[in-house]
Amino acid sequence: MDEQAGIEYVQPPSRETVGLDESVWVKWSLYLLMAFPIVDFALRLNHLHPIGLIWDKVVLLILLFAAIRKYIAGARPPRFHWYRYAGWFLLFGLALMFTGMGDPLVAIQGYRIDIYYILYAFLIPLLITPQDVIRLVHVGASVAILIAVHGIYQYIVKTPIPAGFVDVSEHVRTRVFSVLTSPNELGSYMALTTPIVFGLAIYETNRWRKWMYGIGGFLCGMALLFTFTRGAWAALAVSLLITAVLFERRLLLALVVFGAVAYFLPPIHHRIADLFSPVYWLKATQSGGRIARWLTGFDNLSTNPLFGIGLGRYGGAVAADYHLGIYSDNYYAKTMGEMGLVGLALLFSMHLALVRQMFQNALQKHGRTRFLLIGGITGLVAVLVHNSMENVFEYAPMAIAYFMYATLFLVLGQKVQQEATHD
Repeated sequence: MDEQAGIEYVQPPSRETVGLDESVWVKWSLYLLMAFPIVDFALRLNHLHPIGLIWDKVVLLILLFAAIRKYIAGARPPRFHWYRYAGWFLLFGLALMFTGMGDPLVAIQGYRIDIYYILYAFLIPLLITPQDVIRLVHVGASVAILIAVHGIYQYIVKTPIPAGFVDVSEHVRTRVFSVLTSPNELGSYMALTTPIVFGLAIYETNRWRKWMYGIGGFLCGMALLFTFTRGAWAALAVSLLITAVLFERRLLLALVVFGAVAYFLPPIHHRIADLFSPVYWLKATQSGGRIARWLTGFDNLSTNPLFGIGLGRYGGAVAADYHLGIYSDNYYAKTMGEMGLVGLALLFSMHLALVRQMFQNALQKHGRTRFLLIGGITGLVAVLVHNSMENVFEYAPMAIAYFMYATLFLVLGQKVQQEATHD
């Protein structure tokens, strides 16, 4: 047991018991999850919509069945330290669900939307090896580049902006959204994947793939800018600052480049300048404004500070669907309002433990893999920061992308830890 890293290691099973090569069902299920935004969008088109409603549940069952078989056969995955906090979060949410059974549909839906995609993170380490991680990251990076190209195309042809994503006082050419259907969510997806794609470009030794991912990272960055999502911009900037200070000072150059682009490109400059306008802050504090929505979370918390007002009853998709409230535009405010200070503390503990393990893995590694891990950390931290300005984890493509990449990089970090131990 490595107490410092918080990881308990078990003798790794052979490739005959663990890995993508063993089962075509497992392999393609994981590939589908890495391509989740495109697959989910395609399967939710009118003629395929019934399949779109269930396909990810079928994938989860396939992975669950395969994981049970491997466990019975003797395979044992590493037990990452963050699982402990995730387990407490799931159990606490389950208790709140049962206390809210006066309105069972709201309670069950509120619990499902909070914990569903965490379940994948418990199964995947049992089904892959560190050698499989790179293949899956290649798939995810390729999907991100394709989505970025589509987003840039939308900007070129001036695709109409979806209703509700532009203020009448603002004048932007367009806001791109691609298959994620929302500029805010595409912005979050690009903030997650842009540093990963650049990290993969540094990791690669094949010249053609290195160039492909280098150009692809640039395209993802352009798509991020064209979403005109200030929260995603700020989240990636904060994340880059953190990783630059802790890991690689040369990453500060990326912040300088972003600042120059923001200053010299008028649409981006104006979009950021609007944040400092008295009109913006006045609207934000009025009913329906972002700050007013955040403060509502504290109002709800005051009725039951420790346990909140109940799952599905404030600030998220379930509350909106059942006409119990509007989006909080802050996932942490939503969690605080629904699950109280206890639920918020467990949520923070879970994600902090996850990121801490990734930081420790990256600190122990030198060379190409280290840059890939740093790219993963940068993207994941950007998502966590963006959750303070949007309900990012309530959007299925973002939730699955976060937990998939987090799990993959932790499994890759297992190899890093083993190498460090042998050295």
